[in-house]
Amino acid sequence: MNSITVELRAHHIRSRNKRIALISLAILSVLFVIIDVLIGSQGLSFSQVIQAIFTPSQSAIASRVIVWDIRMPMSLMAPFIGGALALAGAQMQTTLHNPLADPYTFGVSAAAGFGASLVITNVVALPFIPAQYQIAVMAFIMCLLTTLLIAGISSIKRISIEGVMLFGVAVMFAYDSLLIMMQYIASETQLQTLVFWQMGSLDRGSWEKIVFLLILLPIVLIIMMKDAWRLSSLKMGQERAESMGINVKRLRMKTLVLVSIITSISVSFVGAVGFVGLVAPHIARMVLGEDQRFFLPASFLVGAVLLELASIASKAIMPGIILPLTVVMSIVGIPFFIFLVIKKGGR
Repeated sequence: MNSITVELRAHHIRSRNKRIALISLAILSVLFVIIDVLIGSQGLSFSQVIQAIFTPSQSAIASRVIVWDIRMPMSLMAPFIGGALALAGAQMQTTLHNPLADPYTFGVSAAAGFGASLVITNVVALPFIPAQYQIAVMAFIMCLLTTLLIAGISSIKRISIEGVMLFGVAVMFAYDSLLIMMQYIASETQLQTLVFWQMGSLDRGSWEKIVFLLILLPIVLIIMMKDAWRLSSLKMGQERAESMGINVKRLRMKTLVLVSIITSISVSFVGAVGFVGLVAPHIARMVLGEDQRFFLPASFLVGAVLLELASIASKAIMPGIILPLTVVMSIVGIPFFIFLVIKKGGR
């Protein structure tokens, strides 16, 4: 009885510590958003920014426009997009049983970019779909097809995790080549838009997109959280999960559709941002473990913090110039990716 009591007490302590970690990540995310809003190339002072935020009617028109129409939408897009890509990476790593999976390294983001390029260059026009939604819909279609292809390859037992990873990298290069082809046939205006997709930028953040993400992401997270114990069971292997009465194929399909939705929306809003979906879940896993009840929200919050830091760095590294997010994230992401490959190979 004493050992049971000790174990229960230890479980409660671990759960409490994990909740404290989640709260700390949420506070950190809010703090970095505030810092991001304060930083910009327009030369506004701290007092001008604060006045424009809290008393916009009393601030100068220029300051109000810069803060409310430019800085705040960009800064608020960062946690939502970072969280969405981190969720997508976490679920790909779980359902594909591959620690190196994420939308960028497996070519899913490139697939979304290629889908968007088909609409931008007027190669494809979707019937019955309003013009303002065609880019997102086509990006989703290409995302879903690519994700299902990778899932099918990963289900072949004789192909190793490293083999699936190499296949994903090959898919990424294939879509990159197709994107270069689309750039070649694009007009000057279309070319400028296509370059945006490949670099990744928060410049096109808007209040409308923020509201959309504010509605979509909690719904997706709730659906994923409802499957938390099933997803945790997948870590024990497909056969073990099926023996527990879990329909693995249905769960995998459902999860990958959700991954395709949030990835395609993220790419259609800000372009392809690399390595958030790879790095964030691993940090969350190191801090809070594999339990999906804590792992999923932790991945979201770590992803939000990472992209906020990338947004701050993109404006601070070269004052007056906003660097592409993919460039900034690659500085951290590529060494981390190499580390994971070496660690995996050493086992």
